[in-house]
Amino acid sequence: MSKPLIITNGIVLACDAINRCGRYTLFIKNGRIRDIADRSVALIKENPDAQVIDATGKIIIPGFVNAHHHGESFLLQGATRGLHFSLWKQNDSLRQTLDKLTHPANHDDITRLYRALYAAHLKSGSTRVGEFPLSFDEDGFKKMFEGISSSGDTATIALQNWDQIRLVQAAGSGRIRSVVNLGEPEGFTVYSFEHLSKAAKELKVPLLAHIAETREEVETLRQNFQRGPIALLDSFKTLRGKTVLIHANHVTEEEVLMIKNVSGTVVVCPRSTTAKQTGYPSLRYLAKHNVRLCLGTDWGSTDMMEEMRFFNQLPLLVPELRLFAPSEVLRMATIHGAYALGVSSDIGSIEVGKRADLSFVNCTDIRLPIVHANATADDWSRLLIEHLSTSDITDVIINGELKYENRKFVSLDDQKIAGELGTLHESFLPSISIPQKSQPNVLPFVSERTPEHTEGFEQGFPAIAKSATILEITDRAVETNTSESKPIREPVKPELPKNTRRVFGDEEEV
Repeated sequence: MSKPLIITNGIVLACDAINRCGRYTLFIKNGRIRDIADRSVALIKENPDAQVIDATGKIIIPGFVNAHHHGESFLLQGATRGLHFSLWKQNDSLRQTLDKLTHPANHDDITRLYRALYAAHLKSGSTRVGEFPLSFDEDGFKKMFEGISSSGDTATIALQNWDQIRLVQAAGSGRIRSVVNLGEPEGFTVYSFEHLSKAAKELKVPLLAHIAETREEVETLRQNFQRGPIALLDSFKTLRGKTVLIHANHVTEEEVLMIKNVSGTVVVCPRSTTAKQTGYPSLRYLAKHNVRLCLGTDWGSTDMMEEMRFFNQLPLLVPELRLFAPSEVLRMATIHGAYALGVSSDIGSIEVGKRADLSFVNCTDIRLPIVHANATADDWSRLLIEHLSTSDITDVIINGELKYENRKFVSLDDQKIAGELGTLHESFLPSISIPQKSQPNVLPFVSERTPEHTEGFEQGFPAIAKSATILEITDRAVETNTSESKPIREPVKPELPKNTRRVFGDEEEV
């Protein structure tokens, strides 16, 4: 275990029950927060062996909890950009690439991918991620876990099949943090509900339902079971306070009240949902009834700062969506996510006894608005969300150990990881054909000047059609100078009134 840490002079946003905020000193020992105090000098004297970190000019927050992310998206995000989510499964090359990634011959690539991905999560200030992986076999799952562990970051993994469930059972309680996924909604059966619920109970972990992401998915469930997605979960006794509900974009207000009644938590992924073009009308009901919400980046991005900023701006764009307090949005990215993943007793807030998972954000740029000494948690959270970004994250501590210090990894080779990721792109992405309709339409440049006035340096060079040859251009120039061609006349200048005063620089006409 690393030596004790004393962190002084930072602005602490605790995200605890009382939303504590202020300039506190943190004492960390054996990976956990032992004291949150005003007395830095006394703590330093009492613990002479501790490493002292001066956090002047920095906001200290709990490490972000990115509650939902698909690991393969870090590699494939370019192939899906601009493509409606409903068309993803129809893209043969995308499916083939996913098959290639899960093939046993490419298991070592899984380790490299997840090491790079979780290094990116770490650099983005996330100290816990809700990982929703592909349906890897046992060896592929081990390779994924190896990649995550070697990055220094941590994850709670949604188990996708029985191979993964058996492996976690064999590993022993607590070694691999996990939740049990109920499966694809179109594949729901009575058998799957019963047995997966039993597996989650035996592992003592929550269930996860990736539910109601699209309207089409909801219609399929209604046809198969004659009820909506949340009512379906409830009928099989899988709608619980600890069930992780992902997306829930298309549920009714009545179903939202069902979630509220069991004190449920919903993971919303607004930026990804916008990019996938699936919509999230249920967000109005979730916000209206104060259902506990947390944030996930879902597809491609690891940037929780951008996720918070986007979510914070949604009420300006979505009618009838209530405004959220900035400190409320920060809690969605920290303690609420920890609660959803079943680890809120251990992480997600800065409290005595909890693990020291912390992110430091620099706030000294002269361009930032001034925050006064008596500022509240909302004031500091507003600065964080509206004006800062991941480039301002300077340090990340996980379990009391510095993993990212002064904007550099402590034990990772940034260039090596970037090189491995580049190799993966070359290996996997050439097989993907990006649909033409996903390309943006670019308007052609149209000059405001008429062809008659294209001569001269100030007016630039006239555009020449690609099919024109030098000889044709020369011939046109000769034709223009023939005696039969009409001369180009100077535009007539308007006559000024006699009482107009001339300004310096005006020339007299002769």
